[in-house]
Amino acid sequence: MGIENLILDLQEEIRRESKVADLMEKRLAMLPPGSLCINEIKGNRYCYQKVMVDGVLRSICLDSSRDNHLGVIEELMEKKTIIHGFPVLKKNIKAMEKCVSKLRVYHPANYKYGELVGSSYYLAGDVCIKEWRRREENRNKHFNEGLIHVTRGGKKVRSKSEVLIADALYDSGIEFKYEAEMRLANRIVYPDFEILHPKTHKLIWWEHLGMIDDPEYVCENIEKIIEYGRAGITLGKNLIITYETKEKPLTHEMINQRLVRYDLL
Repeated sequence: MGIENLILDLQEEIRRESKVADLMEKRLAMLPPGSLCINEIKGNRYCYQKVMVDGVLRSICLDSSRDNHLGVIEELMEKKTIIHGFPVLKKNIKAMEKCVSKLRVYHPANYKYGELVGSSYYLAGDVCIKEWRRREENRNKHFNEGLIHVTRGGKKVRSKSEVLIADALYDSGIEFKYEAEMRLANRIVYPDFEILHPKTHKLIWWEHLGMIDDPEYVCENIEKIIEYGRAGITLGKNLIITYETKEKPLTHEMINQRLVRYDLL
């Protein structure tokens, strides 16, 4: 998972549980007084509202066949859920906030000369920048005649849309490789862009689907994306996908949205 993703997941869970806890707190003030008690006698269920009246705990019989009584029963059941659940949420939130405050990202490249020590002290899945930069990749040798567009960084790519993506990465100072070989379980693929994330020092991949209005093309790429998932490369985590049709081409805005979403800027 990685500490970065763990922190993000915890922060998201804090937001989720805080939202429900706030709702519970507001709702509790609107619910009837007392608590619900349900007894079963000879197969019959009897409901009571236990409530303090003039300092005395009293039991008020509730008839579930009457709409106004049924509403009270349902609200008291909701109240019981809140009373049991609210402390759990608050305890979870406090524990997660404490955990987030104490977690620190470990990566050798974050330390002076760290990226020069080689991969020995790198965690599984982390990238030694020095080794990644010097590693010779097997490039896609198919249809080299299609490499007719040149990016600002001097790379040759296959489409104008790929030029837009490559230039956006180049302008942002983000290192990447174009169509570097990747070995999946069932085949070899060549992702459009293999990117070294400038903050996490992990690899992410960017695929641009340039003919999304072609059903056969879409099916082929869906199969590839499924294989990516089996290899732990998933959309929203370490796989970026952009797409276009003839009527709706790729734009700078779409690219920038992805850069922001994946915290690349």
